[in-house]
Amino acid sequence: MKSATLLLVTLLPIAAGIALAQSSRESSLWPDNPDWQQYVEGPETSDVYPVKIASISGKVSNARALLDPSGAQATTLTKDPGGPNPVIVLDYGKDVGGVPYFDVAVVTGGPTLRAAYSEGRQYLGPKGDGAPGYVADPSRFDRFSVSQPGTVTKGLIQGGERFQEIALTSPGSLTLTGAGIHFSAFQATPDAYQGYFVSSSDELNRIWYIGAYTTQLDQLPADSVQPVGDLIVDGAKRDRVVWSGDISVEGPSVYYSTAADDYLRNSLSLLGSYQHANGEVGTNVLPNAPLGTFPAGAFAPFSASYSIYYVANLADYYRYTGDQAFIQQQWPIVQRELAYNAQSVDPGNLLVTNSANGLDWHPYDGPLTGEVTAYNVLYYHALLEGAFLAEAAGHPDLASGYEQQAAAVKAGINTKLFNPATGVYDVSSVKRGTVAQDANSLAVLYGVAPADKMLAILATLKSRLWTSLGPLSFSPDSGFAAYISPFASDMELRALFQVGDVADAMQLIQDLWGVMAARGPDYTAADWEVLATDGTPGFGGNTSLAHGWSSGATSALSAYVLGIRPVEAGYQTWIVKPHPGNLAWVEGQAPTPHGPIAVKWGHDTGHRHFAAEVESPAGTTGTIGVPLFGEQSVISVNGQLVWNNGKFQPVQGVSGANTDGKYVYLTGVSSGECSIDSQGD
Repeated sequence: MKSATLLLVTLLPIAAGIALAQSSRESSLWPDNPDWQQYVEGPETSDVYPVKIASISGKVSNARALLDPSGAQATTLTKDPGGPNPVIVLDYGKDVGGVPYFDVAVVTGGPTLRAAYSEGRQYLGPKGDGAPGYVADPSRFDRFSVSQPGTVTKGLIQGGERFQEIALTSPGSLTLTGAGIHFSAFQATPDAYQGYFVSSSDELNRIWYIGAYTTQLDQLPADSVQPVGDLIVDGAKRDRVVWSGDISVEGPSVYYSTAADDYLRNSLSLLGSYQHANGEVGTNVLPNAPLGTFPAGAFAPFSASYSIYYVANLADYYRYTGDQAFIQQQWPIVQRELAYNAQSVDPGNLLVTNSANGLDWHPYDGPLTGEVTAYNVLYYHALLEGAFLAEAAGHPDLASGYEQQAAAVKAGINTKLFNPATGVYDVSSVKRGTVAQDANSLAVLYGVAPADKMLAILATLKSRLWTSLGPLSFSPDSGFAAYISPFASDMELRALFQVGDVADAMQLIQDLWGVMAARGPDYTAADWEVLATDGTPGFGGNTSLAHGWSSGATSALSAYVLGIRPVEAGYQTWIVKPHPGNLAWVEGQAPTPHGPIAVKWGHDTGHRHFAAEVESPAGTTGTIGVPLFGEQSVISVNGQLVWNNGKFQPVQGVSGANTDGKYVYLTGVSSGECSIDSQGD
C-alpha cells in the first residue's frame, strides 16, 4: 500500500489543557487484524464438491462417500427391475456454477443416470428447478446412458445450483467414487479481493461477502464465453444475459470488492455496440454475441429507461476507474443515446413513454406510459452524468447544454409529478395516488426532491411500504404485483444514507438482505432476484437466487458505512465519511487506480468516542468527515489545533475545514496515513 507523510488527526474534548489521546486508546476501539477472509464465499479450488447428503431413497449404499473428494470411498446405487429409483440429493452448501461430472468406478446392466439441478431445495424435482439459461446447458436435468467406467459429463454449464438430485431410472447398478462441479464462474479467493469490509456485526459481514459472491457467480470468464471476453450477466441461471439495468448495481459491487473492471468494460462495450439507428443503446444482449457495428439491430430494445442506464453505468465506470480512453471511445454512443431520449421529451420538458418502450425492471406489471417519474429522474441523472462524461471526452460546451436540459427536466418533475395529497411523487401523469418505492427513492437520491421534502418522502415510503421482510415496491391495492425487490430497495437504501438516516438504512439492510443471508432451504450464499411477501423467492423455482442487481448492500456498506467514495474520476480526489450508526467498529479498503484507500474506525457510543485511521495512495487528495457528538468540538492534527469550535487554524496536511453540524470536514487532506481520535463534549 502506498503511503506518504504521516498525518495525525485528533479531535479533543473542548476543555482546555486535556492531553492528546494515547494511541493505545485509539487502537482499543477495533481489533487487531480481524479475519475478514473467513467470510469469502468463493471456492478455493477449481472443482467444488457436495458438503452434505440432503436425502436418500431407494437402494443406496454408503452415500456419504460422495462427500469425500479423494475418491477413496464409493457409493453404489442399484435399481432392481420393477423397483423404485435409487435417489440421492446432494447439497453443495451454497450456490455454485459450472460443469457437473460423476466419476463411475463400476457399472452393471447399463443403467440410465439422471442428474437434476436446483438453486433452492423446495424446487428440486426430476427436471430440476426448470430455469435453464443462455450459454449453458439448455436443460436443468441431464440423462446419461452409462455403459463403462469413467467420468460422466455433458460438458455444459449449469449456471447456478446448490442442490443436485442423482438417480438411476433404469435397471442396473452404478458405483460412484465422486461427484463434483468444475467451477466456471469468476473464482475469487481472498487474494482476489482488492477491497474488503469487516465490522463488529457478523450479519453485515456475511451480507457484504454474499453480495460480492453474487456478482462473481454472474461473471463469465473469457474461457467460457466467446468472442467478446469477460462479461457480467444478470444471474447465474435462467436469463444469463448482459442487462443494462442490472449493471447499475453490479458495477459498484465489483468496484468495491475484486475490482475486476474488465467484466464491466467489456459488458458496456457489448451493449453500446448494439445501438440502434434511432440512437437507443442495447439493453439486453446475449453473452455469446459478437460486438455489433452501429447501427446494429440484432436484439430488440427492452425499454427507454433501460437504454438510459447505459449513460449512468458508463459514468460510474469512469468515476471508479478513471479510464478516460474508454470514455472517449464510447462518447459518440452517449451523444446518440441522449439525442434519442430528447426526441421523446414533451413541451413540459418531461420524457414520455408508451406501450412500446415503457417497460422497466418489473415487466410483469406491463409498460408504464405517459410522463413516468422514475424514468424522468433517471433521465435527469443521465443528463448530468452525460455532462460529466462530456468534460472527460473534451467537450465542455456540450456539458453545459446537458446541464441546462437536466435543470428543465427537474423543474418539470417537481411541477407535474409531485402529489401534495400523498406527499410523494406519483408513478406517472396517468397513474396517480400510488406510492412508488423506485420513483421516490431516486428523486431523493439524485437531488430532484427539494431538500426540505426529502425526509418526509422517505418517512412516507417507510410507513406505506415497509414490512418486516423488506419494503413493497408499490403501495398495496395499486394494481401492481406485490413483491419485495432488492433492486428497487437498493435505491431506497442509498437515499436513506444520502440524507443521513443511518438507523433506517441499517434496518433496511437487516430486514431484507438479512432474509437472504439467513440459513434455510433457499439459502445460496448469494442475493435473490425478488422476494414474495412471505420472504420466499418471488417467482418460485424460476427465481434467480444469485442475481447481481440485488447485491447493492455490498457497495452501500463500503461507500457509506466504511465511508469511502470517489469524488473526481479514478479517486483523484476522494471522501471518507463514515456513518457509524450503532456499530462498534469497521475496517476495510476500496481499490483505486492509484492504490487502495484503507480505513479503520471505532465507535464507543457510551463514551462519545470515535477514532479512525485512513491511509490513502500517493498522488491523491481527499476530505475526511469526522462525526460530531455535539456542537462543541476541538480537532487537532499532529498535536496542532486545526478546529476550535467552528474556527479553522491551518496546519500541514489539511488545507481547510468546515462543518454542517453533524460532521467536521477536513479538506485538502494530503495522501498518506491519517490517525484520528475524537471525543464528544
